[in-house]
Amino acid sequence: MRAVRMRGVTTGFVGVALAASLVLTGCSIIPTGARTGGGTGGSGSSGGSGGTTSTDPGTDTNLDAYQGIPASFPKDVPVISGDVPVGLDLGTGWTIVVKVSDSTAAWTDAGNKLKAAGFTAQTESSSADASFGDYINDKYEVQITGQKAPNYGPSVSYVVVLKG
Repeated sequence: MRAVRMRGVTTGFVGVALAASLVLTGCSIIPTGARTGGGTGGSGSSGGSGGTTSTDPGTDTNLDAYQGIPASFPKDVPVISGDVPVGLDLGTGWTIVVKVSDSTAAWTDAGNKLKAAGFTAQTESSSADASFGDYINDKYEVQITGQKAPNYGPSVSYVVVLKG
């Protein structure tokens, strides 16, 4: 019997898939502790102060957490308008949450903005409970999830990973 070696599955993709599945099931990799700094989103805007965030007094997550979009967030990844209660700079990618009034409509708007910016939709799936899309271009893979999140209410979450 010949062994088959799977290629093309990168660590980044696995991490993005894991983060997306956590978001879809109501779990979150995003800290829920108090954050400081600015607060609204928009395409590539920044706000807030970064640094090590601790959600438990004895545990540092060593993530640069922001209220608002991190300054390092790629300017060529369009983001829908709305309050951004948390943004994370993960070093090789970013995660942000945008609070909205209608997560399904906002998710559709987010996908349309990505496609208009040259991203190709790999997957788009929407239901009454949650919506998910995976978009790529030559530099990034972007996964967006629209849902009613336990901590933020109706929202769209972005997970952006550098390709390569």
